[in-house]
Amino acid sequence: MTENKDLEGEIHPLKNDEGRNQETNEVSSINKGSIIRKHTKFGQLSRWRTAAFFCALFLCLIVVFAFSFIIPCPVRPESQRAWGRTYEDVVSYPFFTLWDANRDKVTDVIFAFKYFNNTNVNGSCAAEGLLSCAYVTALSGTNGSLLWQRALAEDVQHVQCGIENRRSTKSSGCLVIGTPHLLTAIHSSGETLWTFNTSFAADLSVIGPALILPDLDDDDVGDFLIFFTPINEISSATKLILLLLSGKNGDPIGQEVYHNVTESLVPFSPLIHITNSGAYYILFIQGTAQGMALNDIYVQATGIPLTAAKLNAEFLKSDPEWEKKTDPLSRKIEISSSKTVKYLQKVHVPGKNAGNLLITTNDLVELLDGQSLQNYWHYNISQIQREPVSGYFNMDDSFDFLIEDFIEKDKKKVTIVDGRSGTVLWEKDLICRKNCPNPSSIHTVSQSTFLFWGELQTQDNGSVPEDLTENRHYLYMVHPSHPNIILELRNSTENVLAYTTALFEPSRHACNVLLTGQPIGSKPGPLTITKQKLKDAISLSTVRRLNQGNDGFSDAELKEYFYRMRYRG
Repeated sequence: MTENKDLEGEIHPLKNDEGRNQETNEVSSINKGSIIRKHTKFGQLSRWRTAAFFCALFLCLIVVFAFSFIIPCPVRPESQRAWGRTYEDVVSYPFFTLWDANRDKVTDVIFAFKYFNNTNVNGSCAAEGLLSCAYVTALSGTNGSLLWQRALAEDVQHVQCGIENRRSTKSSGCLVIGTPHLLTAIHSSGETLWTFNTSFAADLSVIGPALILPDLDDDDVGDFLIFFTPINEISSATKLILLLLSGKNGDPIGQEVYHNVTESLVPFSPLIHITNSGAYYILFIQGTAQGMALNDIYVQATGIPLTAAKLNAEFLKSDPEWEKKTDPLSRKIEISSSKTVKYLQKVHVPGKNAGNLLITTNDLVELLDGQSLQNYWHYNISQIQREPVSGYFNMDDSFDFLIEDFIEKDKKKVTIVDGRSGTVLWEKDLICRKNCPNPSSIHTVSQSTFLFWGELQTQDNGSVPEDLTENRHYLYMVHPSHPNIILELRNSTENVLAYTTALFEPSRHACNVLLTGQPIGSKPGPLTITKQKLKDAISLSTVRRLNQGNDGFSDAELKEYFYRMRYRG
């Protein structure tokens, strides 16, 4: 009996815990079911995430494939190294404007001329309902093709591009100023944005250029300050009339502001000057260099005190330092005591909002501090011929200046003076012919290339050729890395009306642009606008050495050195 019990105990060793274990197993089964169900839910979620990831990846691959192989990328026109366009039987205004009109990141050329045969002309006078007119034309900087052409009812004084429109694009068009009172804003596509209502100034004549101001009427579009004189009295005007104009629709902002003048307003070159405190002043030449606060002009035009103006305009504040120098009656400030100012230029200084001011008279060039108006230096000359050109000749961050000085009959001195001290860095006497074009400069990586027109004197005796009747112009280039070398880039008998060197594409496409032909007032003839890459002009240039010493470089090595230069804006 005992053995049977023992055997039964061996066969069922946990018989006594059977009930408890059964309960435990039941609970375990329930927990396992729960866990299985949870794992099933997590597994389904994981599968959905995996599916979503692969679907997104698949869509991305489809988009990349479509843009890479199926949808063609827009083809950017290749910028030609040189191009030229000629118009027959025309006379031209002596200027052009460089601006990216079609927004292809290549600078375009805008200029104006008059046809004497208006048939078969795009945007002709007949299409505009006009009997005779001038044409403003935009050519593509890439290949010289016509972008647009507009017929205008009056002679053209200025074309200023880059009207600011904060609601759409920063550069939305050009302002065309004509004679006697044409003011037309043209969109970058050539369409008219607005035209000034001449009834506001029927007895006035506009003189340019205009000044592009910040937004004064709170419509998100930059505005203008336009200058007028009594009609037919530009050269002997007794009043200068200032008018604020809306950049959005061309409507006047307030009324005219009158300013008495005592000197001729020709040439007229106003500018906007911003002091270190951020105050805006309008500077212009009236015998001396003078200035007026923009807030004074705004108050006189609108009759609204600045305290009551709804604008939150920092640029309408005044500068305490300049207020002390302002005449309380005329509200004018005298910038320079020189009585025969011809040119007034702003000079950028890193870290200084006001920068400097370069004042040029008939026989003096002086640099002033743009805030305190203190004189830094002055440089005496015989007779100024052109507006000075700024650039970097020294290895520092201050601008130096190329000055063309008429020294005697048929001779001029080209001088580069140090922007810090006014001392001479480089100079050369040249033969000076009539209608010599303006000089130019363009920045290289650390310095600048200076370009100017004239003719080197003969090496044997430095004499001037007897026959100066031929309209021959030589374009020269000098760089501070080789100051004893001049490259002769161009030798031409064409009548050059306007010239500059500019960067057509960022860091790579520096070009010479020339407008040649017959000026307004002459008999009509061919007009040519040309663009040539500066590197190509260097390749075709002639090396001129200013001294007889051996500098250790061949002509080919020097041209290769200049050819490899990189340019910046």
